[in-house]
Amino acid sequence: MKIYITPTPRERRLALGKALLPPLGGAATFLTARLYDRHAADLPFHEQLPWMWTVVVMVTTVLATFAYLSGRSAFRIWRSGQYPAPGTPVLFRTRVHTGWWARTNAIAYAMISLLFAVFLAAFLNMLVFPYAGLFDLGQRGCEP
Repeated sequence: MKIYITPTPRERRLALGKALLPPLGGAATFLTARLYDRHAADLPFHEQLPWMWTVVVMVTTVLATFAYLSGRSAFRIWRSGQYPAPGTPVLFRTRVHTGWWARTNAIAYAMISLLFAVFLAAFLNMLVFPYAGLFDLGQRGCEP
C-alpha cells in the first residue's frame, strides 16, 4: 500500500523556506566575499581585520548550518525508517518510501553532512587554526 503526505499551506511555506536556505546561504557567502574584495582588499592590513572576521564567521555559519541540517535529516530518516521522515514539511503531495530507499536517502544525507563538516574543518584549518591564520585574522602581528 502506497502512503502519501499531503501538505497544508503552513507546511508548504515551511518547505519553501527550507528549500531557499541553500541558495540564500550561498548568496550571503558570495556577497560577503564580494564586498570584502571590493571595499577592503586595498585597505591597510589592520583595517581589513573586521572584514576578514565577517567573511570567516559567515562561511563558518553557513557550512555549520548545512552540516547540522543534513545530519539531522539523516538521523531522522534512519531512526524512522521512512523518507521523508515524519513531520517533514513538503511542497507537494509526496509518496512515503520505506525500506532500502529510505536507508539509502539517510546514508546520502549523512554523506552530505560529512562533506560539509570536512569543508568546514578545512576552511577553519586554513584560516583560523595555523599560525599564519592567526596572523591573517589579527591575533598576532598587529601590535604597534
